[in-house]
Amino acid sequence: MKAVLKRYKNSSLTWVLRSLLLGGSVGLVISALTLAVGACSSLREDHLWLILFIPAGAALTALLYAKVGPYLKDGASQVIQMINLGIIDIAHPSSIGFKQDPQSHYSKISTKMAPLLFLNTCITHLVGASGGKEGVGVQIGASIGSNLYRLERFLFHPKSASLDMRQQGIWLISGAGAAFGALFNAPVAGTLFGLQFSSPRENRTDALLPCLLSSVTACLLGQGLGVHTFRPLQVEPFPLSVKTLLALCAMAIAFGLFSRIFCLAVNHTKGLFARIRQSLLLRALVASTCLLGATLLIYALTGSFQYSGLSMGLIVQAQQGTTAIGAPFLKLLLTALTLGSGFVGGEVIPILVIGATSGSLLASLTHIPVSAMAMFGSIGMLSGSTKLPLSCFVLGLELFGYANPLPLFLVASLSFVASGKLGIYEKQILPESIKDL
Repeated sequence: MKAVLKRYKNSSLTWVLRSLLLGGSVGLVISALTLAVGACSSLREDHLWLILFIPAGAALTALLYAKVGPYLKDGASQVIQMINLGIIDIAHPSSIGFKQDPQSHYSKISTKMAPLLFLNTCITHLVGASGGKEGVGVQIGASIGSNLYRLERFLFHPKSASLDMRQQGIWLISGAGAAFGALFNAPVAGTLFGLQFSSPRENRTDALLPCLLSSVTACLLGQGLGVHTFRPLQVEPFPLSVKTLLALCAMAIAFGLFSRIFCLAVNHTKGLFARIRQSLLLRALVASTCLLGATLLIYALTGSFQYSGLSMGLIVQAQQGTTAIGAPFLKLLLTALTLGSGFVGGEVIPILVIGATSGSLLASLTHIPVSAMAMFGSIGMLSGSTKLPLSCFVLGLELFGYANPLPLFLVASLSFVASGKLGIYEKQILPESIKDL
C-alpha cells in the first residue's frame, strides 16, 4: 500500500489532476479579488470623500492584523522561505535540511492568510491608498496551494507529522505562479514567476509542469468568466539600429537605477515609521495621516486623484505621450507612504505605473516611439525591483503584445544588472553578482 501511495504521490498524471484543481481554485479566487478591487475602486471614484477615510482604513487594517495574527503581515517572506526550504531538501536528499531546522518542516501557512489579505486589499482600494493587488494575489495563490497540500495529506497520509518540503514547495510555486498569471492574463510569465521568485538563481524545474498547468488553468478560467484583469495598449513598432540599441542600453540602466530609488524610498519610509514603537495602531495612524495629507496636496496641485489606487489611467497617458511632468515621483511618494502605513495590496502595479510614466517622459531623449518607451520603462523597472528579468521579459511579450524580443530582453536584462541588491521581496535569494553591486 505504501508503495502504491508513493507512486501515486509523484506521478505526472497525479500532478496534472492536482494542477487542474489548484489552477481552478486560484482562478476563481483571483477573479473574485479582481472584481472586488474593481468595485471598491469604482465606489471610491464615485464618492471621492472616501479618500478622507485613509487613516481609518489604515487603523482598521492594523487592528485586523493585531486581532487575527500579526505574523500574517510577513506572508510573502514566509512563502519564499518555505519554498527555499524545499530547495535545501533537494540539495540534501539525506534530510540534512530537516536535521538542521526540524521545526520549519512542521510549519504551514495559516488558513487565515487568504481571507485576511483579501479583506485588507479591499480596504486599501476603497479608501484610495496607492497599492496594487498582485502581491496579495500571489500570497493568496500560495496559501491555496498550501491548504490543498494539507488536505491531500489529511486524506492520504494522515499519520505523517512532518511535511515533505519539496512537495509543499511545488504546491506553493504552482499556486503563486497561477495567481500571478491570472492577475495579468499572462500564463507563461506566471509560470516563470512561480519557478523563480523565491530564488532567481535556482530554477525549480521539478515544478515546471504543475506550475504551467495551474497558471494556464487559472488564466483560462478568468477569461471564461469574463474577468478583465489588465488591459494594455498596443506598442508602436520601430526599426532597430546601432544608435537605437545604444539608446536603449542607456535607458535600461536608468530604469534599473529608478528601481533602486523605488526600493530605497519604500524601505526608508517603512523604517522611518517603524521608529514609532508604542503601538502598531499609532504607527498606522501617523503614517496614514501623512498619506492623506500628501494625497490632498497632490489634488490641490493637479486637480486629480489619479495617483491614488491602481492609477491604471496613468499607463494609458504614458503610452499616449500625455504624461505630466513629475507623475512618476508623485506616484512613488504615495506608494511609499501607502506601504509605510501598513496597507496591503502589492507593489507590482505601482512599479509598472511609475516605470511607464518615467519611460514616457524620457522618450523625447530618444527616437523611440513613446508607447514603446512606456513599455520599456514599466518592464525595466519591474525587472530591477523583482530581480526576475526572464519573467518580466515574457510578461512584456504577453502583456503588451510586443513582437520584437531583442530590445525588450535587452532592457529587462540591463535593468536587472543595474538595479543592485534591493528588491521588493525581502527573503529572496539573489545571485552573488547582484549582491555585490
